[in-house]
Amino acid sequence: MSIHSKVTEMIEFILNHATRYELEILSEALKKRMVRETGLGRLDIQYMSRTMAEGFNKQMGMDPEHIHDMSRRLVSEMIQNESPGISEKELKTLLDQWLPGKEAGQATSLPKEMLLAMITQFVSYSSGEMSEQEKKLFPEGWAEKYWNAFQPEIQKLVKDHLTDKIGRNEFWRGIREYLTAMK
Repeated sequence: MSIHSKVTEMIEFILNHATRYELEILSEALKKRMVRETGLGRLDIQYMSRTMAEGFNKQMGMDPEHIHDMSRRLVSEMIQNESPGISEKELKTLLDQWLPGKEAGQATSLPKEMLLAMITQFVSYSSGEMSEQEKKLFPEGWAEKYWNAFQPEIQKLVKDHLTDKIGRNEFWRGIREYLTAMK
């Protein structure tokens, strides 16, 4: 199996199949790897969290095309970090598979990975699982902006989960199915 196939499989698993628990394990593994690779001995997680929160806040008011471009750049950097020797053509092919461009006249929407992060943060906040320190990283009114950005199907799943009409597994299965069906 080529390195590109492995990278493709990993990203596919992360974006479409990993449970929250598996994502947390992957996150910890990535943190450890980054510490080893940077040689700094530690990562500034608070800075990373703050930067991500600020980015989401800014992106909520951004042009969807700009958000799409940012997502492509982020995924491109991730691929290049894992496969430094990848050609531009191979990189473009992978990006087009994972984050295709918008077709003319196609409705704009948030990228899947951003939507998943937003759902995770919203549910963590709404269920009381988000720490006070994490809450401080988000600007005032962020939860309402997130809620308003969710499609009605996502809102229903979130509401049903938070009111215990559906369990955690059913909720995440519904989210995964919704994201998989997104174009």
